[in-house]
Amino acid sequence: MNPLGDVQPQPAVEVAITIAFAQSTLREATDELLRELHQSPTDLAKLVTRVHQRRRSVVAVSAKAITRWNRDDPTSWARVREWLSTRGVRIIRT
Repeated sequence: MNPLGDVQPQPAVEVAITIAFAQSTLREATDELLRELHQSPTDLAKLVTRVHQRRRSVVAVSAKAITRWNRDDPTSWARVREWLSTRGVRIIRT
């Protein structure tokens, strides 16, 4: 018999590991998206960088910018919208 009893992982440790893993995964996804956006003819990389650095939950975007992104690079704009959604960031059209 083990004198310390059954050693169970501490819930706080499990939570910290889960959070660290999630943050690492989000950072990797962001880095990958930014690499892809550098080939885009748009300024979407600036939007992603700003939201990522400032950890915003709401971002204001002009209707003209959205129209331009839909016209110039709809695939990248769709990826950015998905990235924002995954992070719980709402878009407010201005």
